[in-house]
Amino acid sequence: MIRCVRTKILCMMLPLVVGLGACSDNEATELCFVGDSLVAGWDVYSAFPTRVVRNDGVSGARLEDLLTWNLDYRGKDVVMLVGTNNMGLAIIHDDTRQQFIADFVEEYRHTIESWAPRRVFVISILPRNFKNDDERLNSCIQELNLALSQMVKALGYGTFVDVYDYFLYEGKLNMNYSLDGLHLNDLGYNILNVRLSKEL
Repeated sequence: MIRCVRTKILCMMLPLVVGLGACSDNEATELCFVGDSLVAGWDVYSAFPTRVVRNDGVSGARLEDLLTWNLDYRGKDVVMLVGTNNMGLAIIHDDTRQQFIADFVEEYRHTIESWAPRRVFVISILPRNFKNDDERLNSCIQELNLALSQMVKALGYGTFVDVYDYFLYEGKLNMNYSLDGLHLNDLGYNILNVRLSKEL
């Protein structure tokens, strides 16, 4: 009983101390992060100190790679941030965009359902400001994010964490939050930390 009271007091104080943290009755559930280099470079251990966390991010990963890693997420909480490496000509051109989006969202849904997580938090694909990016790319990413959000809502156990607008400046990724127009700096990761912590 004393331990329970102390835990609840700690949960009330932690947001004041670290500004983050997710205190809940589900803290014992492992929180698994999976995705590309944006996840690989994310110090989730320091950002979410009240959770048991694991980082399965791999630089260069594409959505279709995730199922080949034989990850075991059954009964766990999963945070997904992946897709920027899938962005190419198919999403830019009008005659292929809708099919690309439909296929991408279906692959995303299939991946989540194959893992059978307890809960899944899908972070929106971020805007880009990378050299040689087509000027239409970010508006196409917005369209893809909308389709992703609808899919996640239909799952019943998913939360779509829409951070796109927080990173946007004049139609592109805000360089104050980025190292190179694609990867994030500490300020960029802090946005992810704060937005995700509000959903956990």
